[in-house]
Amino acid sequence: MDRTSEPLPEVAAGTLLRLEPGDWSYGRDLTPGTAVAVMVANVRELPNRADEWVWVIGHRPECEYPHVDRHPACIEVRVNVTALHRQIPAP
Repeated sequence: MDRTSEPLPEVAAGTLLRLEPGDWSYGRDLTPGTAVAVMVANVRELPNRADEWVWVIGHRPECEYPHVDRHPACIEVRVNVTALHRQIPAP
């Protein structure tokens, strides 16, 4: 895949991301322009990574079953890679 900037950071399952309104662009059942918190189950790259967005699949912190192996993800949100770099420390 073509990358025009920094690589995708490693985001461990169980990581809690607190996304500001500008950090994400689309999410099913999410209100545009609001902050979103998601406990990561996995990160899925988009076919064309040149646009700098990935899908973060996981659970809302208030989910009663926030563990990946308990039930399917509650939330899918398209997140800017720059937002991930702000929250995930470099190794």
